[in-house]
Amino acid sequence: MFRARFEGEKLPSAEAAKHTRAVGDLVYMERVPGPAPGRGIWAAMLLRDDGETYIIPVLDRAHLRRTRGGILISGMEVVPRGRGMKNIKSDDYPQTWWCRPVAVTNSGFEHDFPQASPAESRRQAREFEHSMEAERIAESINRRPMRRMPYDPATASGHYLGHF
Repeated sequence: MFRARFEGEKLPSAEAAKHTRAVGDLVYMERVPGPAPGRGIWAAMLLRDDGETYIIPVLDRAHLRRTRGGILISGMEVVPRGRGMKNIKSDDYPQTWWCRPVAVTNSGFEHDFPQASPAESRRQAREFEHSMEAERIAESINRRPMRRMPYDPATASGHYLGHF
């Protein structure tokens, strides 16, 4: 992934390619749902291998465009100032990312998953359901900072943004 701007000002392409290269897991998610599927406000972020640490500032109101050889993502880069919880301040700058996806193939994992019958696959899935690996995955999914308040099904109406 390469950044095309610094604090809203365009970088020359040679400088951008040289100094802004970053590698990580690209996450593109709907931040505020819209009236129709896919019509909301989207955010893009580049995360480290732990899945929680940002490599570069987040892009808010992100839009994807496919280009030859990659993906172009445009939006507003949100650079937080301070660490206050009640009065959050940030500097917002226009930003464009050019991403060149790296394909991850199954070839390195084929020896782990030999071909099995459907019944054997279901048995393995039931074993995985209660394994430590499944618990670790569930814990990391629940650690996502998407909920601002605890979910209480008794009070969740589905119409208030704080409840999911």
